[in-house]
Amino acid sequence: MESRLAFKRLLSVGIYAAAMGILEAICVIYIRKIYPIETNYPIPPLNEMGIEVIREACTMIMLAAVAWLGGTNLLTRIACFFYAFGIWDILYYVGLRWLNGWPVTPLDWDCLFLIPKPWYGPVLAPTLISAYFCAACILIFMLETRGKPFRLTVPVAASQLMAFAIWYWSFVKDADHISANGFDGMSYSWPLFAVGAVVGCGGLLLGKQGIGFKS
Repeated sequence: MESRLAFKRLLSVGIYAAAMGILEAICVIYIRKIYPIETNYPIPPLNEMGIEVIREACTMIMLAAVAWLGGTNLLTRIACFFYAFGIWDILYYVGLRWLNGWPVTPLDWDCLFLIPKPWYGPVLAPTLISAYFCAACILIFMLETRGKPFRLTVPVAASQLMAFAIWYWSFVKDADHISANGFDGMSYSWPLFAVGAVVGCGGLLLGKQGIGFKS
């Protein structure tokens, strides 16, 4: 892939994801007007849960569709999906802060996702993960333009899956308690988050040093 073409593809996907993030922030603001909820219990009411799950599923489908158009092979399309996801997620919170004044700080807690069960954590945590997604995608595209396609070998793929699993657990391990009692007294496991970050970045570093490149 030529560097100019790669840049154009990333730029197009990024613009789409950014606009989608702002749009989703606006949709959430409207939904909260229809279904008011307490700040300490940012959990959709039962009659809204079904709508929220459908909305989230549609969001993933839309990101996957634009990622398919943005990439040139399976790996770059997967990378584009996480790149789009990262920009969408970051701009979603930027949009909420800009249009609604929330989150007040990056450490404010939120119900992050509902599939397959509620995820909870401070806004800063998913934002950092989204930044990681974007950086990893850009790395893969840079390698493509240099004629050194990045190949997900077993060690590299395992490291990414393990990092995601650790991050997922950090968001859902207290889900039942938070769903029942709210966020008061809760503290996020930043050490667990850090372990996931080390594992994920370590896997990318292995690939960058040669494990995972085509000969």
